Parts: sequence; C-alpha cells; structure tokens
Amino acid sequence: MKKTGLFTVMFFIANLLLGQGFDNLMTKRQADCSDISYNSGLGFIRYMQENKLDSAQLLLEYWEFKCGMREPIYRAKILLALKQKQYNDSILTEGTLNHIFNYQNRMDMIKYSNYYLYDNYKSYYGFIPPGQEFDNYTQELSKNLIREYDPNQIEYLFAEFYGENSDTIFSKIQTKIYGQNPLTTEYERAVNKYLNMPEFHMSWVTGLWIPTGKLAKLGLHPELGFQMGAKHKKMNYDLTMTFKFINSPNDYYARRTKSGGLLELTHHFFGGHIGFDIGRDIYSNNGHEIQLTGGVAFDGFDALVEDKENDLASESAGSYNFNFGLGYRYYVTNSFYLGLRAKYNMVDYSLNDVIDFTGNPITIQFTIGGVNNVLRNNNLKALKYKLRK
Repeated sequence: MKKTGLFTVMFFIANLLLGQGFDNLMTKRQADCSDISYNSGLGFIRYMQENKLDSAQLLLEYWEFKCGMREPIYRAKILLALKQKQYNDSILTEGTLNHIFNYQNRMDMIKYSNYYLYDNYKSYYGFIPPGQEFDNYTQELSKNLIREYDPNQIEYLFAEFYGENSDTIFSKIQTKIYGQNPLTTEYERAVNKYLNMPEFHMSWVTGLWIPTGKLAKLGLHPELGFQMGAKHKKMNYDLTMTFKFINSPNDYYARRTKSGGLLELTHHFFGGHIGFDIGRDIYSNNGHEIQLTGGVAFDGFDALVEDKENDLASESAGSYNFNFGLGYRYYVTNSFYLGLRAKYNMVDYSLNDVIDFTGNPITIQFTIGGVNNVLRNNNLKALKYKLRK
C-alpha cells in the first residue's frame, strides 16, 4: 500500500511538472522576422547615424542570417558599401532585378497610398513597413551619397535609384556608359529571355493585283484578304489568303476543258491566293521596319461561270505561285502597325489549258495589323526596354 501511494504521488507531481512545461512552451513568445526586421531596421539607422559602420555590417549579417536576403537588407548593404567607399560588383548577387522591382513596387505603394498591399504581402516587402523610418532614412542617405560620385559611375546610379528617382535605372543601364557589370548582365539576360518569345501576328490586307505581259489584258483588280502567323525576333511566318475581284475590262478567250475544249469569250474574273510567306527584318529602328519577303502559294481565278442551260461546268485557271518582294511597317504602337508590301509573282495560268496566255503579276498591298504576346511585351515594358517605339 505504501508503494502504491508513493507511486501515485510521484505520478501526480510528474504530470503537474509536465503540464507546466507545456504551458511555458505554449505561452513563450518566439521572435519572428517581423520583430527582427523592424528592430534591425531601426538598429541600422542608429549605427549609421553614429558612424558605427562595422556594427552596421554585423547587424546586416545577423538580419540576413535570421530572415534571408530581402529587399531592405539588399538596399542597406549597397548603401553601406557606398558610405564606406567599398562598393564592388560582388555585392550584386543573383536576383538584383527582383530587388529593384520590389523597391519600385514599394515606392508605388507609397506614392498611391496602397498600404493595404503591405498587410497582405509582408514577407515580400521584407517585414519593413513602407514609408516609415527605414524608407525615409535610406532615401535621405542616398540623396547625400549621390554627391560623392560621378554621374557615369554605377555607384551614382544606385544612389539615384534609392534616393530621388527609382524609375530611370533600366533606361540608363541600356546606354552602356556604366560598362559591363552583374546588373547589366542580368538585365540583358532577362531582356533576351523575353525577346526570344514569339508574337502572334494578324493583319488585314487590301491592294492591287497588276498583271504583266500577255496577262495584262485582264486589267487591274483589287485584292482583299488577311494574314495570320507569328513573329519571332527578325523572322515572320504567315499564312496568307487574299481574293481578287471585279470583272476584266477586256474580253478574253477561255476554254471549257471539261466540255470538249470549247473556247468561249468572257470577261468574268474572280480569283484567290492562298500560301505561306516568310519575311526577315533587314532594318528596324524607331518604329520603322523593312522586310525582305518570299513565299509559295496556289493562285488562280474563275474564268467561266457555270452554264446550267447548256450543261457546261465552270472553269478556273490555276497555277503555282512563287513570290518575293519587300515589305514596310510603321509601328504606331509597340503592337499596332500600318504597312505596305510589293511582291513579284511568278505564275503560269496556262498550265491547265483554260487560257493560253500568262504573265507575272505584281501585287501592291496595304496592311493594317498587329503583333502581340502579352507576357513578353508586359515584361519588356516593365524593364523599360525600347522594343519598337
């Protein structure tokens, strides 16, 4: 009985102590990145103002160890290096563009008072509240540091970015005056990634079909149609379909091959063209684009209509079409353009014996079209890349 009573008392005491241990564990407050980042930001300000730069460096290392590299830490590291006159390219780790976009988003949040975004994305913004002590101090520090550097130095570019102007950094690094550094390398890699994405292309086509040689007796005919395809870098690939219409101004002889080869005088004309075109940009600058074009197609026109009374079938003259020429586009916007094309078409409409004459037409076409890839163009716009305009 004594042993049983002792065991009961010990069991009760053990459970009591274990319960108190869990209570302490559950109620003990753990430091998280919200506390660490906020206090580290204030500590960085204090050390910088007291010119304790070594302590500021140690604080940033602690902050990064606890919370990982985030935009406020990255910003502070660059400004500390500028303050110490110890900036070098090794500071620009992979992901500089992400930190730049992050800071620009922060400045937009402050500009438009969209502070609710911070509440939803505290981790993205490094747990540093926008527009408060840390942001205000780094902006003032940058405005002072910019005076110590030449405008052609990368140090000046960063001081300007974190100080008075966060919108021009991408435009300026395209000028090459800052040389090749990790920032320009990462920027060029990002631009090339998006430039390598194809764009969907579509255009409406209107113009004139101008026959030459013996075919000239058919006269000029208007054309209407469309193109659909893709643009990839300097190359253009399109399916083209056009129709030419209005009867010939002159009568001509056509043969009903399905009815014994009977020749018949006609002025009927309605034609079509369907083919595949390839173009290469040979000049592109400031919204102007010149292309060298070539294509293969099937081409033809109706010469004789069906005569039901005499049981005579319709007849069409058809031919291969090999064409080449030049195209010009003027981009009104980065996506919308007005264009002009001139093509020389090699055909032989006498192949199926419906007509006995041929020639090589010239086509002059006016185009209204657009090229677009939303992901590609939006990212290039964010990078301030001068795409076409």
